[in-house]
Amino acid sequence: MEDLTMADLDRAQYLLERMLDLAEASAKDGCTDARRTVLQKGFTFLQAEVLEILDKTNEEDI
Repeated sequence: MEDLTMADLDRAQYLLERMLDLAEASAKDGCTDARRTVLQKGFTFLQAEVLEILDKTNEEDI
């Protein structure tokens, strides 16, 4: 198991803020289905990055 550094936490916070931006953009009335699809792809990418950072604390020592 590895402890998260401040840099890891800062990166995760930044990514989560970008995910929120994408979610807010997707929720707007003028957002088209095509645009929502693009936003969802970005959201999924960012989510994977956050999970990768958080997984550092869940790895089991062998």
